[in-house]
Amino acid sequence: MKIHTSAVILMAASFRAQAFTGLKNTLSRLSRQQKQTSRIPLAMVSTSVAANPFLDQESLPRFASIEPSYLTPAVTELVEKLESDFASFESNISKSGGEKDVAYEDVLPALERMQFPLGYVWGVAGHLQGVKNGDELREAYEKNQPKVVTTMTKFSQSAALYDALVAIEKSWEESSGQDDFYTMQKKRAVKNSLLQMKLGGVGLEGKEKERFNEIKLRLAEISTSFSNNVLDATKAFSLDIENHESVTNVPASAKAMWANSYKTAMAAKGKEVEVDAESGPWRITLDAPSYIAAMQHLPDRAIREKVYKASITRASEFTKVEGEKVKNNIPLIYETLKLKYERAKMLGFSNPAEMS
Repeated sequence: MKIHTSAVILMAASFRAQAFTGLKNTLSRLSRQQKQTSRIPLAMVSTSVAANPFLDQESLPRFASIEPSYLTPAVTELVEKLESDFASFESNISKSGGEKDVAYEDVLPALERMQFPLGYVWGVAGHLQGVKNGDELREAYEKNQPKVVTTMTKFSQSAALYDALVAIEKSWEESSGQDDFYTMQKKRAVKNSLLQMKLGGVGLEGKEKERFNEIKLRLAEISTSFSNNVLDATKAFSLDIENHESVTNVPASAKAMWANSYKTAMAAKGKEVEVDAESGPWRITLDAPSYIAAMQHLPDRAIREKVYKASITRASEFTKVEGEKVKNNIPLIYETLKLKYERAKMLGFSNPAEMS
């Protein structure tokens, strides 16, 4: 099977979008919970909220105060509390005397409140991975990722939770009358949760379950490595232009951006240079604003071709990073496909597409 290098960029776009989408969904859930539930303030959970901005979740993230060193303490504290709370939760729903004793409000809403603090922290960390990536943040993120994945996997593979949701669904099937809008939404939430649990391996046992969880952890690692490789390749490329004819009729805003990029790059090397938007020099990078402006406005076809090829071959076998090992995502793509096929077959599907 042959994979075109342009697939690298398409997959990378998907991975980068996940971080932003996860953060947006997290903040949306925060708003709903503040309005619709009596969520316990996180300040009651920890006395370190003021010291750790990851734990201050009563409003928008305090990005200006967040440092990578705060991630591990926050994740460690919240994972321990989540596992303790979930153990109690499983015990309570397992003690229900019968199907009629299991109420929707005691299951999914309770789970969402339980999962929210860790989801908030991990959503913010994932967002920062995409927009403010650095060695310290990468190290902290990769260190905590296995703990987060393992903890969240316990929810999707909980037999007690699955049985409770099945009981709720069955009780609704036995009831008569037309559903109102709110009840329809609850039924959809239960149906989707049961499906996700089936796809999450709730029906697996023994060695199959162990292997399934190993695959899940490895896929998470691959996703992070893939994104990091693309980010590194993006930052590694730059193209300096000194010929005025190469930027003829380019908008002043684009030339100013490229001139400032050149000045910033030289300053990082300890060189102070004078640049001007109209006289240059100009530096084009693969960051979206710079790349899009170059592809739209540069009159020189050869330069556009060079920038375009550098973009679509990021983190591939064609990537060349001076002084560093080539970070090639092609093997990661093949490994991802192999693992997803194995996972799909474990769940009774012929291939990953059928599973999705």
